[in-house]
Amino acid sequence: MLTPSVGYLILLIFGVLFTGVTAVIHRMDSKRKGKEMTAEQFNTAGRSVGVGLASASIVAAWTWAATIMMSSSTGYQYGISGPFWYAAGATIQILLFAILAVHLKRKAPNAHTFLEFISQRFDKKNHRLMLVFALMTNIIVTSMIILGGAITLNQLTGMNLYVAAFLIPVTFTIYTMIGGLKASFIADYLHTVILFVVLLIFGVAVYYKFGISNIYEGLRALPESKQMLTMASIPGLLFGIINIVGNFGTVFVDQAYWQRAIASTDKAASKAYIYGGISWFSIPFAVATILGVSAAGLGISVSSPDSVAPIMASHILGSVGSILFLTMLFMAVTSAGSAELTAVTNIIVTDIYRHSINPHASSKKLLRVSRLVTLGFGLSMGIFSILLFYLGISLGFVYMAMGIFVSAAVIPVTLGLVWKRATNAGAFYGALLGMIGGVTVWLISAYVTAGHVNVESLGGLYPMLFGNLAVFVISGVISIGHALISSEEFHFESLKDKFKSFDESHSTARKENLG
Repeated sequence: MLTPSVGYLILLIFGVLFTGVTAVIHRMDSKRKGKEMTAEQFNTAGRSVGVGLASASIVAAWTWAATIMMSSSTGYQYGISGPFWYAAGATIQILLFAILAVHLKRKAPNAHTFLEFISQRFDKKNHRLMLVFALMTNIIVTSMIILGGAITLNQLTGMNLYVAAFLIPVTFTIYTMIGGLKASFIADYLHTVILFVVLLIFGVAVYYKFGISNIYEGLRALPESKQMLTMASIPGLLFGIINIVGNFGTVFVDQAYWQRAIASTDKAASKAYIYGGISWFSIPFAVATILGVSAAGLGISVSSPDSVAPIMASHILGSVGSILFLTMLFMAVTSAGSAELTAVTNIIVTDIYRHSINPHASSKKLLRVSRLVTLGFGLSMGIFSILLFYLGISLGFVYMAMGIFVSAAVIPVTLGLVWKRATNAGAFYGALLGMIGGVTVWLISAYVTAGHVNVESLGGLYPMLFGNLAVFVISGVISIGHALISSEEFHFESLKDKFKSFDESHSTARKENLG
């Protein structure tokens, strides 16, 4: 639809533009507040972010490439129920996370990661296990972000898939490495505004160019019209259940969302998740309806439901529509990618480097390590995404399967934060056996339903559904059951003064020099 040079140009223009704008705004903000960049500022944004910026950042962080690509796919496959189940199934987690944000701010106000809290709340083996879950979550989410962006660039411009997968993370790695978490917040706000503007253009264009009646009549003419025109669609409902269960893991075990609670002021933390969740609902609901349901009603033919969004965008406004769609997708990719990048950086610096390698590292040293980790992870994810393409793993498959691998930690982590009777053994074996049990049920279900186990059979609705549900049931029964039969109790008051600022050694050194 476009030439490869357009794809390279978009990556270059937006990469340079947002790097420049973010760097300038961040420098102006630092001068106004009279604060130099420190490790604490880089990783927590000074814990001073207000409700408006935090809300916009949550919207941007939760708007992945999959939000645009997969939501459109559900609208195309399941009809009017698809947009609702995608949007509602991924909004409830953000709204509920507001509760955990309040608990974390009260019980560990100076923590840098949720894993740092876990290290004090539970024992070492729990900290290590949850560290694996957290990094696995970030890797899966970042992979989906890059996969979606690369697929779209390839389909709309013909740009080499592997080159696109490598260059996309470079665009958001640079400005994140310069300004840290605060730079990510600033870019998120700009990205969210642009994303809503483009979405509005598509909505108006579909309404005036095709009309509601034509789309409705097209849906009625489809062989599966009864499924497409009802909220009682069984495939839509099954997807909704998978979506709800799977997305608990990618919020509650993703440091990117804990990080926004940590960076927010005490008053802004809970409100930001409520406002952000409600605002985010409109994005996948509108995208899936405008680009997914409309495409089905207009009889747009696609080789794969995953690719319906860019094809429909081009059908609506031609080359202009393709460029607008690439712009919208690029906003989603860079925002969510930057969020994941800062999350991984914080985890590695806090829970690996500072926790086990160099506990007495100075603020200057931690800042240098943070930037190196940001650069290293950004580039390595480009290479990892190329590997996924080589193996033939699709965006839809990764999205549906992610809960099976990461959601086992949801209940143990939540109980550890809100319930004093949660136990070390219950949390550890609940998370570990929950994942093992979920993967086992997934494999067995694929074999029973298809007679063999491969990527295609594992991607079926029922194997995905049973695998995701098994994870929650097994981890919940073990972690809650062990807590109920045990007499252990944890006193959250003991956490007071357990978490130290990255800049404490920096401040101490300055005092000694002055003395």
